[in-house]
Amino acid sequence: MGLNVSIPGRDQGQAPQSGADGDHLAMESIRPDATDPIPLRRSPHRVGTIMIRFVGLLFLAVAAMTLVYLR
Repeated sequence: MGLNVSIPGRDQGQAPQSGADGDHLAMESIRPDATDPIPLRRSPHRVGTIMIRFVGLLFLAVAAMTLVYLR
């Protein structure tokens, strides 16, 4: 049995037309008044910054656990 088995009544034909008489409704194109480009968001933090924060917080957590363990 292959993957392209056709099942009666389940074929992907053309979608039925909407409307009682099958007229196609024309969609109006909407364009902005200004053609300026959309400003981009600030890029997220760099990988280096995230790594420095992670290592710093990891060091603080290890230091705190060491102090708790030594008491």
